[in-house]
Amino acid sequence: MMRSKQRAALIVLILLLVLTGAGLVVTTEWGARTVAPSAPTETSAQQSPVDLGQFRRAQALSQLAATPEEQDLARDVLRKADHEVDFAFASALYQASSKKIPSTPEIKDALDRITKSEQEDTEVTAEVTQLTKRAQSAPESQKEALDQQLDLAKSHQELIEDELADAHQDLERAGGDPQSSVQRMVDEYNASEQSSGGQLDLSIAGKQASATLPASYSFISRARAWYELHSIVGRLDQEERGAKGAANSFSGLHDQLEHQLEEAQAKQTKKEASPGSTPGEGSAGASQSASSKNAEAISSYKSLTALQKRLSALDDRIRNLQGLAADYAQWSASAGTRHRDLTHSLLISVALMLLVGLAVVLTSYFLERMFARVEADQQRLLTLRSVLHIFTRAAGAILILLILFGVPTQLATVIALAGAGLTVAMKDFIVGFFGWFVLMGKNGIRHGDWVEINGVSGEVIDIGLFHTVVLETGNWNDAGHPTGRRVTFVNSYAIEGHYFNFSTSGQWLWDELQLALPLDQDPYPIAAEIQKIVAKETESNSRVAEQEWGDMGSARGIRAISAGPAVSVRPANMGFEITVRYVTRANERHRQRANLYGAIVELLRRKNIPEAVSPGPSAAAAS
Repeated sequence: MMRSKQRAALIVLILLLVLTGAGLVVTTEWGARTVAPSAPTETSAQQSPVDLGQFRRAQALSQLAATPEEQDLARDVLRKADHEVDFAFASALYQASSKKIPSTPEIKDALDRITKSEQEDTEVTAEVTQLTKRAQSAPESQKEALDQQLDLAKSHQELIEDELADAHQDLERAGGDPQSSVQRMVDEYNASEQSSGGQLDLSIAGKQASATLPASYSFISRARAWYELHSIVGRLDQEERGAKGAANSFSGLHDQLEHQLEEAQAKQTKKEASPGSTPGEGSAGASQSASSKNAEAISSYKSLTALQKRLSALDDRIRNLQGLAADYAQWSASAGTRHRDLTHSLLISVALMLLVGLAVVLTSYFLERMFARVEADQQRLLTLRSVLHIFTRAAGAILILLILFGVPTQLATVIALAGAGLTVAMKDFIVGFFGWFVLMGKNGIRHGDWVEINGVSGEVIDIGLFHTVVLETGNWNDAGHPTGRRVTFVNSYAIEGHYFNFSTSGQWLWDELQLALPLDQDPYPIAAEIQKIVAKETESNSRVAEQEWGDMGSARGIRAISAGPAVSVRPANMGFEITVRYVTRANERHRQRANLYGAIVELLRRKNIPEAVSPGPSAAAAS
């Protein structure tokens, strides 16, 4: 059961995780649009009548054009987007000039202030002009007074101009001068282009093309470029749809204006075809009527001309937007081709990684089948299987990492530094690992061998990749029985130290027996009998040992070594001492000695010799 403190901690962590996730969503572009409060009506009314977003997006996208073809299309898109801004400003200026100004107290007050300031400015300007002329022709005695009056008038004129400018700003802020607001935006936009010599800056095309190009052939680099390119294709498609939608919208407006123009032209034609003044009217009335008709006709023609110009401007704008949409479509197709190529290369990388994984699995399967019939005590082959498994999986992991991250640019340097670092940090591990290969060699050790390593003797029960396990026994001079202790050595002893393997060349060793005789016994007949017994008992072992030693000696130019038993007699304190030296196998030593004991005791009983046979204190390893 979960304790209350753990439950509380879990709840707090979950809440914090939920809040963090909500913050992540809110801080994204989509989240910002979703949770942003709707703008008030007054703010919406004060927004710019010209949307520069399309041009700004075109600038941002043009910097991501990668290929020369895309960069050419990006420049065309910039030109057409800039033309669209010009068309939008012209349309906004026309709409602002024809817009009916609302009558509000703020607008009336601003207009009254403008009228009053303009009148005062006219009067003061006339006064400044008059004083300037008088000062130029006045005598020296009057010039100082006239100059003071002129400075005062100019100061008054500057004050009136400031008041007039403030009144115009108040009028514009109150919505009574929309044309000035649009004109100020036009001036700001033109001023932004002055930094490039008054020309549209087309050199930005392709400045950030590296974002859509893979930095290397690695899977991660191409995946990052694929994601960026996928986003760009989506933005290009969105801009294409926006341009097409704007063109269709202006096409509908064009059709409406064209219908209005046809109706206005029909009305004008009817007016021109209607009869003039009646015959009864006087000449003065006829002249006044003709003048009124002419003024009305002029006004009507001006309206028709303005409407026709607006239609022509809409035609140009529609063509520009259609061209912009076509450029976006071509750009999207080109980027889509690169996106498809990147997708293809990513699929190839995925296929290669799957093939590497499949190869590792199949190799492991075949290794299992290959070593399935290996018996449990064949540790060398079993360890080799483990080594092959590790090597296969390590090679597969390295290949997959190379596909994911790519080949390092300085591969040789990286390998050298990594090898040096691993060698220093894992010296014992590496030496122990390669020590296993030494132990598995011709002059190594095997499972079941009797060895001596660093002064510890015993039987080898396991040889691993990094460690050797020995079941400790007593010294060879003693009984040699196992002590029951397992001793583990790092395999580095095979390279850095030394070891003795008593199991090589048939596991032969020299063993000794000693017996004492009293002074009243003749030792030589007994020694001869003992030698016969030992020679008969060890005949087969001696012959095999001499053959093995002879084979090794002939290969190295060493004289043959005799393996026959030897008996020596020497005086002792209380009689004579007979020593018997013979060859036996290490694993048969105890059985061989027991057989000899039995035969010698039986001999002494037949001879009626009271002294018992005492075993020799030592046994020497065969060389």
